[in-house]
Amino acid sequence: MPRIQPDDSVQLPAYATAGSSTMTTLFKTMAHRPDIMQSSMQLVEAAMRGGTVEPQLKELLAIRVSQVNLCFY
Repeated sequence: MPRIQPDDSVQLPAYATAGSSTMTTLFKTMAHRPDIMQSSMQLVEAAMRGGTVEPQLKELLAIRVSQVNLCFY
């Protein structure tokens, strides 16, 4: 099955490119559907940057969850 290539022409905000290259590729692939990309980026921003838990702890949790599920993060 052919894969959708990332749209490298899209400029992502800093929070979308901080972390892993997998997330950057995910958002650049979603850029083919800007409405979906924007909603997804807002969700990630709210989940990872908002609330009372420190962002560094959330990042460690995301890494651990990906390890447990045997997937790259």
